[in-house]
Amino acid sequence: MPPAAIQHPRESDIAELRRRLREPAGKSIRRVHEIALSDRQYRFLRQIVEDLADGKVVSLTKASQEMTSQQAAGFLGVSRQFLVRLLDEGKIPFHRVGTHRRVYLEDMTSFRDERDRQRHAAISQMARQAVKDGVYDRF
Repeated sequence: MPPAAIQHPRESDIAELRRRLREPAGKSIRRVHEIALSDRQYRFLRQIVEDLADGKVVSLTKASQEMTSQQAAGFLGVSRQFLVRLLDEGKIPFHRVGTHRRVYLEDMTSFRDERDRQRHAAISQMARQAVKDGVYDRF
């Protein structure tokens, strides 16, 4: 089933939901339907509303969502050829549907997060070395 999309949500509705989520618990004016949320669920929902209110695109999908190699390449911001090389080198798990490669979203997010962590560590190390070498005063 393709993801459901809310096309052009009304900004006033998003602003109202944002305002209500910022209120202390129990202060809502109108209660149509109540559900209990854990703090973690509440923060998650609030972040979604904040991002929508700030004009960001929000997409929710299952972690087990399959992606084509072209979609996965777009997700990482790399060419499809580079992604295929990563897959063939075993750096990202994949499976085949006929002759086509498929990857799971959760594997892509794990790879992306680890790649970003390694990049951040390398940049921090370079900056510390530059400070040590006198290129910069501090880091």
